[in-house]
Amino acid sequence: MNIYLLILLRAIHIFAGGLWLGSAIAYLFFVKPSVYAIGPAGPQFMQSLMERRRYPIFMIGSSLLTVLAGLILYWNSSGGFSPGWLITGPGLGYTIGSLASLVAFVVGNAFIGPLSARMGALGQQMAAAGRPPSSAQVGEMATLNQKLVRAEWVDFGMLVLAMLTMATARYWLF
Repeated sequence: MNIYLLILLRAIHIFAGGLWLGSAIAYLFFVKPSVYAIGPAGPQFMQSLMERRRYPIFMIGSSLLTVLAGLILYWNSSGGFSPGWLITGPGLGYTIGSLASLVAFVVGNAFIGPLSARMGALGQQMAAAGRPPSSAQVGEMATLNQKLVRAEWVDFGMLVLAMLTMATARYWLF
């Protein structure tokens, strides 16, 4: 493969992956706790972040760029998924990192996105009612939030695992 294309793909992979993990860190450790801390204004802030600032589109875009560039780089490095390469130290490291990032990508798109959307729709429905939420709505919101928190932490763990294994895989010599 052309060296300039490899450099471009690696730059895209590293930059987009950094944005993906960095955004997850900022969201989990700063944005989300702040949303809870500000109370009633929290849902309005989240709605603005999700709809006006298009945070979900940013996350989908950065994760998709990371995965696509990574897939091409993996294909190139592995010699077309050569079994001999896959059992080397670097092959194993990149494979673990690739699988972890794919799990994070699936969790983000199949669970976090839809759960967030359901919570947003329920929140809008509760706000539009003009009365305190029913116990069923409160219970549903709590259940959705528990599922979301679990998915967010699985996603975060997989991203950290992917970053650590891919950053060190070239040094796995066994």
